[in-house]
Amino acid sequence: MASVLIKNGIILDSEKGTIKKADLLTEDDRITEIAPEIKKEAVSVINADGCMVTAGLIDHHTHLYPLAKIGTAAESACFGAGVTTAVDAGSTGCDTYETYRPWIQMEKLRIRAYLHVCSTGLSSLPAAMEDVRPEHMDEGKIREMFAKYKGELLGLKLRTSRNIVEELGWKPLERAVNIGEKIGVPLMVHITNPPGPVGELLERLRPGDIVTHMYQNTGYSILKDGHVSEETWKARERGILFEAADARAHFSFEVSEAAVKEKFYPDLLGTDITKLSMHLRPTAFNMAMQISKYANLGIPFEQVIRTATWNNAVNLGMEKEIGNLKVGMKADLAVFRPQETENIFGDRSYSNPERQERTGTLIYEPVLTVKDGEMLYRNVLF
Repeated sequence: MASVLIKNGIILDSEKGTIKKADLLTEDDRITEIAPEIKKEAVSVINADGCMVTAGLIDHHTHLYPLAKIGTAAESACFGAGVTTAVDAGSTGCDTYETYRPWIQMEKLRIRAYLHVCSTGLSSLPAAMEDVRPEHMDEGKIREMFAKYKGELLGLKLRTSRNIVEELGWKPLERAVNIGEKIGVPLMVHITNPPGPVGELLERLRPGDIVTHMYQNTGYSILKDGHVSEETWKARERGILFEAADARAHFSFEVSEAAVKEKFYPDLLGTDITKLSMHLRPTAFNMAMQISKYANLGIPFEQVIRTATWNNAVNLGMEKEIGNLKVGMKADLAVFRPQETENIFGDRSYSNPERQERTGTLIYEPVLTVKDGEMLYRNVLF
């Protein structure tokens, strides 16, 4: 029987937001015991003294190769960052998802996906933007995909930037919401540089729909007069979800610092990394760096982990299996070693002259990733 025994770690209960020092034992693909001291033998015994033990992270927003030409190498980007589950945010559409589904099924990384309203997804990038004309959205084929792959496909995706929707304005959004309503699935909306005020975008959304890139500052943002707008607060009260996913330029300190000061925290967390932003400093880099970055912004570490594990798992409908450390749940976990060291966090890459930077003194270094009871990443010094 495969078994891993984590000793002396600081264990985070993502659902309750509590922490305690304890041992944790996994056997085969399940967590079998959490106790102050476990004296059983195991194939691998690891001393995690001084380290944070969390559920395996869930990157709720990424783009994976080969689903997108600009996609990142899934397992290399994820396992070394404490990620055991990744969500592809609309790289494929109803005409292309099945082409890449066999690859998804072969990965050890657990993968779920949003389906782009453009039938070919993001296959035209980076040469050209996707086609979001309402009359080209294939409602029948989209419905067929969700009926066939229930549980794999989470919802629809639309990017509503000015350079994509052009003269169409809000029409692609209205059509995407209408399709989502008919099929009974949520819509994830990319809001960087929207065609109008964010309040106008929010009023068109339904409870359960997701605003991604919540802290972006290109064009209209969630701020009004330096504060989170009333329309944004009311949208959250209505059940609209807000996701932080930084990529190279979908995040700003201008917006995030003002919002965090008012405790307008993300409901969901991802990276939006592609091959263009994976390991790119000082922006998204990977999910572990996102954890450090948002903790450095002033969001309590326990809250950041809850967002990256429990909240994301609930949105996937998988909270009974992943997203927390409890006996009987999947043996998906990550170990992070707090490192007091100077680190530069940024909202654009070093090559972008408009970037802003903040200096932090603490990062959370990923040192172990276990998925389904199998060690898939381990730091050589751990």
